Amino acid sequence: MNAETDALRKRIEELEAELDKARLGHTGGGDALAYIQEMEGRFRAIADTAPVLIWLSGPDKLCYFFNKGWLDFTGRSMEQELGNGWAEGVHPDDLERCLAIYISHFDARKEFSMDYRLRRHDGQYRWISDKGVPRYTSTGTFIGYVGGCMDIHNQIMFSEQMEMQVEERTRQLKHSEQFLQSILNTAGNSIASYQPIRNPAGRIMDFRIVYSNEETWAQGTTDDGSIAGKTCREVYPGIFRNGVFEKLVKCLETGRPDTYQIDVRRGGDIVWYEASVEKLNDSLTVTTRNISEELKSDLQLKDLNRQLAIQNSIFKHSEENANIGSYAWNVATNELECSDNLYRLIGYQPQEFIPSFEQFLSFLHPEDRHQAIRDGIRAYETKVIVQNTYRVIAKNGDVRHFRLSGNFIREGENHLMIGALQDVTKDSELSDALHKKNMELRRNNEELASFSYVASHDLQEPLRKIRAFSSRIMEKESQHFSESTRDYFGRIIAASVRMQKLIEALLSYSGTSGVNFKFVETDLNSIMDEVKSDLEELITEKDAVVEVRRLPVLPVIPVQFHQLLQNLIGNGIKYSSPDRRPVVRVGYDIVEDRDGQGTFCRISVTDNGIGFDQRYENRIFDLFQRLHGRNEYEGTGIGLAICKKIAQNHHGYITAEGTPGVGSVFHVYIPTNVVQQE
Repeated sequence: MNAETDALRKRIEELEAELDKARLGHTGGGDALAYIQEMEGRFRAIADTAPVLIWLSGPDKLCYFFNKGWLDFTGRSMEQELGNGWAEGVHPDDLERCLAIYISHFDARKEFSMDYRLRRHDGQYRWISDKGVPRYTSTGTFIGYVGGCMDIHNQIMFSEQMEMQVEERTRQLKHSEQFLQSILNTAGNSIASYQPIRNPAGRIMDFRIVYSNEETWAQGTTDDGSIAGKTCREVYPGIFRNGVFEKLVKCLETGRPDTYQIDVRRGGDIVWYEASVEKLNDSLTVTTRNISEELKSDLQLKDLNRQLAIQNSIFKHSEENANIGSYAWNVATNELECSDNLYRLIGYQPQEFIPSFEQFLSFLHPEDRHQAIRDGIRAYETKVIVQNTYRVIAKNGDVRHFRLSGNFIREGENHLMIGALQDVTKDSELSDALHKKNMELRRNNEELASFSYVASHDLQEPLRKIRAFSSRIMEKESQHFSESTRDYFGRIIAASVRMQKLIEALLSYSGTSGVNFKFVETDLNSIMDEVKSDLEELITEKDAVVEVRRLPVLPVIPVQFHQLLQNLIGNGIKYSSPDRRPVVRVGYDIVEDRDGQGTFCRISVTDNGIGFDQRYENRIFDLFQRLHGRNEYEGTGIGLAICKKIAQNHHGYITAEGTPGVGSVFHVYIPTNVVQQE
């Protein structure tokens, strides 16, 4: 109900309350009968002229009044509707629910609202929205309910109609998607989509095959025949030797389409393929076809090249998803053909206007038109399109950013300029947002560097003074202190030592988070010798045995790998069982990664210490996580977190297996061919 209806209902309640007072003789004097008749007349006049259906019920749940709007709607008399007679007009499917809502709220004296179908005077059931509110006298006595109804049938019918239209549109879209997939799967060419794989510095190191409609191009390279999800290095290793990889990278970085031909030896025969590659957002669309037969005839080759160039440039099935519109301009005749999606991108219906070079210029932002004309003249003279981004004013007045790209081809004596307009408005907005994020990241890095300086100097200096002065006091004055005072000073010194170690551990952890790491081919045995030398005092103290198998040569960050091995071996000795001599064994083997990431060197560190419950496998690698009390075993809870970070810096990972009371095994997986960060 709207505010107007609620106000009307409230006014009726007030009039009825005054009427009840008058009937009880509390009008304050005057002619009581005349006053009662006047109030009843005012009450019925307001109720009967109201634009809603109004009803009143007494404390016995029976209705004793319906306004003219209700009676006109149902076509029934007041006598027919009184009591529970009104329920005869409720749709049989809604009656039980309506009565249950009415009775339950009536008994609880609560306001209610319900929708149900009520039979109109012409026999049609109409949806109405009914709201009832309890009524009380001025003394607080409950006297029944007042309700108001509105006809909402048209709204509900409209809503159901809209739902049906949405379902039908969804079905059509799904059919279109299936139709497009069917076309791609039955196409004679191999159509694939590649996504770049970049290292942390942003350099493209490989491509991942996101989609391919033809698996047989990579026959013999995979076990299950599916190449989607794999990298080009896995499926097409030859492109890294024949210059194709460089062409793919150049196309993605410049946005200029490119083509190349390759020969592949299959079953003793050489098969020639021609591929066309185009940029699509931050991915490449590569179309490959077998041209062995075409190479036998120059005429066939020219014809097929023309078809391939036009087909790839006006690739209708990918345009809508990529916000691209394609075009073909005959320079000699000045005829311009545009794809339907190009019209849509600037807010027009397909073929709503006759395309021309002059028409295109009229859509450009006034500040970009002179540049577009200069680029067009240069492209006409050099037959090389100047790729640029222009602002276009759409039909609705919005300013959109479009990137123009294309190429010139010859068709007989004619020159054709074919290409695409890509809506890069979002890219422009994201570029601005990225710039802001980069500035924020730079500020955060500066703050982090400032924190590291404070932690390494300003924070540690007070700790050193606390330890020094506390130690001097204990040396010179301890004999004058009580036992509790000496205990307090001992705790101060111990807490300072722990704080010192914690700061050093945090600095060590933050030092593993940089990006300018230098990978060096390193003999891990030399690092192992250094680690054993650094741990010599601990090994002697614990009477520990460290057994090391011959380790390989790997590209690693030497300083970090030294810290990783020292942390793992040191933990194996430190968390030893008191009832046996600590033994730590270090070895390695070569394994295939379970996720198909390639070959990994698995370095294993095994100990016979106290072990741990396997439930805490992931928790032990988190910062400040300890499975034992500080009084049982010394430590900061950062060592294994540092190991995890170092493994990630080497493009690998670390796992742990433990058995309480038996020991632990830590596996560090490092790729045998680590990609150098730049």
